[in-house]
Amino acid sequence: MLFLAAALICVNCHKEIVERFERTPMANSSGVVKAAGESSGTIRRFSLAVAAERDGLRLRWPGGEVELTFFIGSRRMGRSYAYSSGGHLFQAPVGYYANRKVWDLPPGYERDKAPDFSRPITEECLSCHATRAKAAPGTVNQFTQVVHGVQCARCHGDAESHEGLVNPRRLPPRLRDSVCEQCHLAGRVRLARVGKRIEDFRPGLELGEFVEVITGGAAAGVRVNGHAESLAMSLCKQRSGERLWCGTCHNPHAGEKTGYNAACRSCHEQPHRDGDCVGCHMPKGRAADGGHTVYTDHRITGARGAPAVMRSYFGREVSPRDLGLAYVRLGVAERNADYLEKAWPLLRRAAGEGKKDPELYETIGGLLESGGRREQAEAYYRLSLKQDALQPGVMRKLAALARGAEAEQLLRKARAIIGNPIHSR
Repeated sequence: MLFLAAALICVNCHKEIVERFERTPMANSSGVVKAAGESSGTIRRFSLAVAAERDGLRLRWPGGEVELTFFIGSRRMGRSYAYSSGGHLFQAPVGYYANRKVWDLPPGYERDKAPDFSRPITEECLSCHATRAKAAPGTVNQFTQVVHGVQCARCHGDAESHEGLVNPRRLPPRLRDSVCEQCHLAGRVRLARVGKRIEDFRPGLELGEFVEVITGGAAAGVRVNGHAESLAMSLCKQRSGERLWCGTCHNPHAGEKTGYNAACRSCHEQPHRDGDCVGCHMPKGRAADGGHTVYTDHRITGARGAPAVMRSYFGREVSPRDLGLAYVRLGVAERNADYLEKAWPLLRRAAGEGKKDPELYETIGGLLESGGRREQAEAYYRLSLKQDALQPGVMRKLAALARGAEAEQLLRKARAIIGNPIHSR
């Protein structure tokens, strides 16, 4: 596996900007672990111990250990870690939280009853934390190249000529905002559109062509990647139109936090009091989906509440397929059977359109299986695999329903795609 820092040809003409940017959290959002910059700690729940040693960062548990070789997250708020097994990259069940200076389970692992080492790091996982990641043919987590950290190309494009590069400030507002939203817009649910991948988005394109983002349906709190939809809820944004955007307050080339009050006073020429506008009107809060992390609430005091009806962030009518998939994700995540009931007619309608859509058919298969309709579930899993054979998760689901030699063959194929993770017990 080849890990690379991006070749910043931009430095030839923009040396000062590049050198300043290289010190920001964005530029250090992923990379090769350097034990000297890490700390040791324990997670008592699973008897896990992380040790920063001269020859590497090691994760140990009773009866085993593994080296943590790759990190995701700048460590300003937190950091997750990955290990390599047979050249395949897997997430480790440990994370470091900078605010509390503690090791704990990373987001998404809180309900686990045992350490889970089986979650693959895919191109999608790295899409917001690396400049470029390319999986080897026939695998989902064995990479021929990972250009780590968010570098110039993520916001300005990767054109060979200077004329082909993008300056977000000079783009039309929707395309300008898409550059930031590719990583800072999650909504309640974010889905790849039919036949699209978020990894294929490039600066200068409209993000909505690649994803659907569902908002509303519940009060919105502070979320790790919820900055864009929170800002859209604020009265400041709604009244200023396209004038207010991420770049109004943030300079991505510099990590220091300056000029926020000046941004507020560019509209509010006579503030009701002197002092720090942001401290009162954009307080920090614990992220509902981010473990021990705290982020700024971009709703700004006086924001309207989240709409009661779930809707598209992009202002279009949500397709039955996307709304149905969103209900299923929420129903599973929140253990809410009402969402699953709402999903059924929408998914059936979408399936009737007969489009190539492996995610749709896998989801229908999962609902059928949970309802005890094993034969119908098997049929939908097979249809999903027929449309996309590179789905180890679906292979394992189908293997659980199949018998004998076919089940073994499916499991072998899944292992060939995903590799063999280690086991803690």
